[in-house]
Amino acid sequence: MSDLQHHIGLGAEHLAGNDGLGRVVLLPGSRGRAQAIAEHFNGASHVGNARALDSWSGTLTRDGHTIDVLSISSGMGTASTEIVMHELLAAGARRVVRVGSCGALDPNLKPGQVAILTGAVRDELATRHIAPVEFPAVSHPDAVAAMVAGARAAGLADHAFLGVGHTKASLYAREFGSGPLGDQNKRYGHLLRACGAIASDMEAAMLFIQASARSAGAATPLSAGPAAVPVQTACVLGVYGDDESDMDLDPAVCRLADERAIAIALAGAVAWVHPA
Repeated sequence: MSDLQHHIGLGAEHLAGNDGLGRVVLLPGSRGRAQAIAEHFNGASHVGNARALDSWSGTLTRDGHTIDVLSISSGMGTASTEIVMHELLAAGARRVVRVGSCGALDPNLKPGQVAILTGAVRDELATRHIAPVEFPAVSHPDAVAAMVAGARAAGLADHAFLGVGHTKASLYAREFGSGPLGDQNKRYGHLLRACGAIASDMEAAMLFIQASARSAGAATPLSAGPAAVPVQTACVLGVYGDDESDMDLDPAVCRLADERAIAIALAGAVAWVHPA
């Protein structure tokens, strides 16, 4: 029987690397962004599949360090992300950073900039099948620190913002107010903003909840070092739009947001494996 995971077509041999820590996985939603990330790899090797959850593996060199990396698309939403994340972790992934897009909630975030999430509001249903809704979806402090270090190393600290995000199940209704509950959904967005949420996406909470569940019972003292934490996930999001944007997005601004998010995530991946 093959040890390849059913949906992503990857096995332990594809995720091995970084002296037992496993490849750092960069997880965008789209296949195109996954390929764009892989263009930064050395010797990228492609694995395709029928569901367009294509992956590329290789190495990444930054500031004298070389690490093993893999880029794979997750599709859209927490339901698809749950499947991809589950299979990545089953195959041996232990460090996963979502490289995605978002809409800004905080007025200081402008399209073209980047949000690094410390946690996410669980405004979707998929994670409730893993953990009760009272359990918080948070990124591990070492994962956040690595992405902050990545923003600084990439020279993008002025364009990167840190804070709690919002993960939703519906784009057009929940974020843009389409449909009969439109006014209610818009009020909810205003409430999240008043509480301090900085951005809204559709996947982050799933990464954070799965990482927590996979690391349960493995608490270690700080003296053990960051590699002792079994699973860590991070989230780096390019800001595509804000309250005024709706889906009337500027392609050039979206490309800039993608480029900045990718640069931060790549530099952050190296900092994750080789913390200063």
